[in-house]
Amino acid sequence: MDKNLAPVAIFVYNRLANTRGVIEALQKNYLAKDTDVFVFSDGPNILKNPANERKVAEVRQYLKTVTGFKSFNIIERPENFYIEKNITDGVTEIINKFGKIIVLEDDGVSAPNFLNFMNDALDFYEYKDKVMHIATFTFIKAPSNNKTFFTTYSENTGGGWGTWRNRWDKFTWFQNEEEGLSLLSPEQKDKIEMGGVFKCLGSLKAKPIPWDICWNIAIIINNGLAVNSPYPLIKNNGLFNGTHFTILNKLSGKNPFELNLEKEREIIFEDNIEENLEATKLLREFYRNVGKGSTRKSERVIHFIIKILVKLKITKLVKKIISK
Repeated sequence: MDKNLAPVAIFVYNRLANTRGVIEALQKNYLAKDTDVFVFSDGPNILKNPANERKVAEVRQYLKTVTGFKSFNIIERPENFYIEKNITDGVTEIINKFGKIIVLEDDGVSAPNFLNFMNDALDFYEYKDKVMHIATFTFIKAPSNNKTFFTTYSENTGGGWGTWRNRWDKFTWFQNEEEGLSLLSPEQKDKIEMGGVFKCLGSLKAKPIPWDICWNIAIIINNGLAVNSPYPLIKNNGLFNGTHFTILNKLSGKNPFELNLEKEREIIFEDNIEENLEATKLLREFYRNVGKGSTRKSERVIHFIIKILVKLKITKLVKKIISK
């Protein structure tokens, strides 16, 4: 191959089964043998759970057996960076060296044509600076069956995204809520939260702040867009055991972000670089329905807990909970 393919950065921690699924899917990609892969393995947080040391060691042992790529490079963090620092530092390191990047996390299972699409998109939109982010986790029904489309929203579930150095240079990892909010006008706050149905700015209160809300803010304040594949090229195999998910997700039923990879078909790159208002409307409806569903699911979880308490014959406590 004489094509200048983008490097792939994969960020992993302590989930061996998930990581194996990601690597094995990537090995089946048509461009795997021509692609340089860099895996950033975060160090164990043994204070949180001593078992993390063993789990991280198992992941690293597996990584040392991986073949099937042009090169496979393992970067072992000597300590626990946590997911936010591991990703932001790793993306910056690779993109500063190569000028572009494809990103996967340890739960992003790719379709065989994932690398083809990502590299073609990186080439096609390279000099269209308004396009800041390439996304392949397409969880809404695309406005067109085979055309890419543009939104101001950049979904990163499981990774499956890419960008260029001159866009990533606009990224800032905020250290507190005030820093992030100070950059946004009221109109931009409303836009990033889709009219109030997607309360993502609340994550700025987290410590550390999730990197992806910072990236979403960078796209919004720079009037950027995310280009989306017309059908999903990535699915998440870790929705119920990841850092930002809890047991309540599993108890409350099917996760709204669960999807299956579709049959491969032709993809046409849209060159009219404008926000697709129909797609934005579909996103807004999706999150509005998720909000309603979350309320119903929360009620089911509460009822589930009450049933357990009843079975344990803690009836007085149950009555107190209900009366309150």
